[in-house]
Amino acid sequence: MSQATYSLVFRGDLIDGFTANDVKSNMARLFKSTPQAVEKLFSGRPLILRKGLSQAQAEQFQATLAKIGAQVTLKDESGIATAKPKTIQTQAVQPEETPESDSSPIPNWTLAPMEGNLVKDHERKQVAAVEVSTDHISLRAAEGLLLDKSERAEAEAAPVNIPKWDLD
Repeated sequence: MSQATYSLVFRGDLIDGFTANDVKSNMARLFKSTPQAVEKLFSGRPLILRKGLSQAQAEQFQATLAKIGAQVTLKDESGIATAKPKTIQTQAVQPEETPESDSSPIPNWTLAPMEGNLVKDHERKQVAAVEVSTDHISLRAAEGLLLDKSERAEAEAAPVNIPKWDLD
């Protein structure tokens, strides 16, 4: 029986504590590539970085990429994901056991704590406050007509012919 081979799959995910710019520059150095070529790896689509690796080689590449902040997944070339990405684990959230649940293994889902904003302060677009002069605007009391007599256009009444009919 032949030995199983693995692929190294990258979607652009980062390990907590690393910034995208740092990981991109580290990957450019590691792969001896240009920043433009590395930028294409961060599309969000799963891309295979290496394939045909033994399990030991795949785990070594996964550990190396985890050190520079890139989160990768090992995928058995038969199509089954076999290894979890190297991440900093937080408290696991397990669903409650119910009597009608099947005996299939429950995945070990984790939730990362929300620490601050998703966008860093230096990544935010700086917008200057705008001051608008409102000195020329006034509000009138809600009495009478909204327009002054000088602002109203007086239209003459249209002449109407009313016939005189006798109803005897």
